[in-house]
Amino acid sequence: MNRRQLLQLGLAAGPAIVLSRAVRAADAELVVGSNVGAPPFAFKQGDSYSGFDVEVWSEVAKGLNRKWRLQPMEFGALIPALQTHNLDVIVSQLFIKPERQQVIDFSTPYYKSGLIALTRMDNTSIRTPADLAGKRIGTETGTVAVNYIKDHIKDATLEQLPSINNALLALEAGRTDVVVYDKPQLLYYANTAGKNKVRVILPALEGLDVGMGFQKGSPLVAAANVQLAAMKADGRLAALNRKWFGEASS
Repeated sequence: MNRRQLLQLGLAAGPAIVLSRAVRAADAELVVGSNVGAPPFAFKQGDSYSGFDVEVWSEVAKGLNRKWRLQPMEFGALIPALQTHNLDVIVSQLFIKPERQQVIDFSTPYYKSGLIALTRMDNTSIRTPADLAGKRIGTETGTVAVNYIKDHIKDATLEQLPSINNALLALEAGRTDVVVYDKPQLLYYANTAGKNKVRVILPALEGLDVGMGFQKGSPLVAAANVQLAAMKADGRLAALNRKWFGEASS
């Protein structure tokens, strides 16, 4: 075979090699970021992970026929990791907010959540959200609760902590007066480890939609939306809501 024939063969093989790489990339294992340690959404159970977010994503991935692995991360690190392509997806009780939509893409909402406040059972000075003014308020850094406290609670002393567990420990120890955070996690805590120690302050502070986060322009957004629509239509999403929250709303 002469040089010209070799060159022709190389040119013919080139597109096939590129196509093969593209196919492998499209089928690659997806890295899914989540703030593990935030039951009932994502938490370690034995050698595996469980929770509402984990099970919703598992159903989506099954419909996409994609392998995936969960990457535990602190909440504040999730969006930067997605932007630097260290994650393919965020599934972590991620509220859909305009400022986030500027830097990442979201799936359609798969859950309706919001913010509530929690205080110690023996704290009689806080009865309603209006009583939060001027109090020491703890929450997890990087969450929408931080902005809510800054924007809506007058003269509050904000304590940002690495995780919601740290914020709850600070509340129990008396270092803060209140925790403001996502409604499902605080209700779960109030009915389990915090039972008879803390009480929920109602009404809720803010209602927000939860979606999955993707890199800007990711083709996974449309694909995930198809799967979420199917889960809503056939009742799987409602069943997961009932399993984890005792409600069918999504």
